[in-house]
Amino acid sequence: MTKRLAILLLAFLSMSVVLADKTQRSIKQEQQRTKKEIKQTEKKIAGIKKDTRRQLSLLNNISTEIKENTKTINKLKSSIDSIDISISKLNDSIKFMESRVATLRKEYGEMLQSIRIARHSTSDLAFIFSSKSFADAYRRIRYLKQFTAWQNNKTLELKEGIATVNRAKTELMELHNDRVNSIKQVSAAQLTLQNNEKKQTQVIDNLNKERASLEAYMKQKQNEARKLDDQLNQLIAQQKKEAERKRREAEKRRKEEEKRKKEKEKALAEKRRKEQEQKSRQEEAQNRQPSKPIQEELAYEEPAKQSEFDADAILSGKFEENKGRLPYPLSGSYRIVGRFGRQKHPHLKYIETENNGIDIELLSSGNAKAIFDGTVSAIFTQTGYNNIVMVRHGEYITIYANLSTLNVKTGDKVKINQSLGNVYADPDDDNRRILHFEIRKETQKLNPQLWIK
Repeated sequence: MTKRLAILLLAFLSMSVVLADKTQRSIKQEQQRTKKEIKQTEKKIAGIKKDTRRQLSLLNNISTEIKENTKTINKLKSSIDSIDISISKLNDSIKFMESRVATLRKEYGEMLQSIRIARHSTSDLAFIFSSKSFADAYRRIRYLKQFTAWQNNKTLELKEGIATVNRAKTELMELHNDRVNSIKQVSAAQLTLQNNEKKQTQVIDNLNKERASLEAYMKQKQNEARKLDDQLNQLIAQQKKEAERKRREAEKRRKEEEKRKKEKEKALAEKRRKEQEQKSRQEEAQNRQPSKPIQEELAYEEPAKQSEFDADAILSGKFEENKGRLPYPLSGSYRIVGRFGRQKHPHLKYIETENNGIDIELLSSGNAKAIFDGTVSAIFTQTGYNNIVMVRHGEYITIYANLSTLNVKTGDKVKINQSLGNVYADPDDDNRRILHFEIRKETQKLNPQLWIK
């Protein structure tokens, strides 16, 4: 009995081990499946996020193209209206000129006919020799000269009139051709506009379906913008603190220098007083001329240099004087894709953005460039903005964000239009290159479009 019980116990233990082993394998498999599902979910979310971003960029591009197409169509229609007015005026001018030419021809022909009848179709020579006296012959010669001059003038007037009519007709034909070409361009632009509007509607529908993903993406972008703003404010505060420290040190040096000068003047005056007393005792009857004034000797001392703070203040005035005339911060062709301030999306009403600057897309080869002379006060990196360059122009600051490579370093003096670096090409956004650009007066945010031309 005891032996049988031992066998049963051993069998039970063996089964427990097997079951435990199976349970452990099952748990590991379940964990692996869970990890795989998590990775697939993360990949799917990343794909949706990436697709949402592309769809949003596509919508912005299409919207920009629609605006450009609409402007083009309006300009072409306005051009056609101007051409129609010009054609109408030219037609009236041609009618008037043709009437004038016809009148000249009629008058010229009638005059020639009346002269031939009066002279009985005789030749000029016979007309002269048929004179009854020398005076009559002289009068006839003068008459023929005047008639020839009149005839030449009338012929020239006719030729000029005909040439003017022909030029007007040529211009009219060119206007008609321009009108036909403009109408063709309007038709092509309208077709492009219709296609873009269809694409726009489709993209808006896709984005509305992925509203949660879009809102999450926009929230992420706003968080990145907020972090950039915080970082800029912190750096600007540090720079102001450093500038104030330098100013205080310069003021302290200036006061110490003034104190040394006063002490030196006092010692020099005391020395001169003693020398004067000694000379007075030695030369009792003679008054001697005083030596050069103290101020004359001190005039040869090197003047105090202007502090860096004052130099920056002068430069900032120059920056402010150029408001509305500063160049764009990009070379090559570009377009604005994000404007300054708080704005609702024109097509996705539940989306609202806050932009502390402007976003400019680089459409051709080119790079970021300084819009004014200044000093590179800071360079740092930030998620979503890659490399960021701050250039100080006195109390004004320009910020160039989303750079891939840099051509400057902190402390560099830069000139207007000098290259600062290349704009980052985003592989997740079809390699679009978008520069985020800001202008600030210390921490006060300014609309860059009011400063650049």
